[in-house]
Amino acid sequence: MFWDMELTPEEEEEMIRKIARKIHKYGMEVATILFLESIKPLTYIGSQMGRFFISPFLPALGEGIGRGGEKFFMVFEKRENVEKLLAMLEELAKEEPQPEQPEKTENEPDAPPPQKKGWRRLLPF
Repeated sequence: MFWDMELTPEEEEEMIRKIARKIHKYGMEVATILFLESIKPLTYIGSQMGRFFISPFLPALGEGIGRGGEKFFMVFEKRENVEKLLAMLEELAKEEPQPEQPEKTENEPDAPPPQKKGWRRLLPF
């Protein structure tokens, strides 16, 4: 749709960083890393399919969404950008401090389980 659009490396980096932060916010790092590692060889084909099937409908949602979708396809058709996203997700997952669990003694009753974050809060177990 917007064939005259060019992205600078800084814009690519900012988009990747923004997507990594959003994934980390919902606690989906592990699922995303697993998914991206499995489809990494097909990123260019997936990007071209997205441009063909999805791009024509994005401008109907607004010009900003149409341009954002085109930028998204331009960024992630390159395999090295997928690698950058994976590296950022791994760094964000390492930075999050793991909650310390106190040792249980026989005299104390079981404490309530910790609150779930992100999509895990929707699971019944």
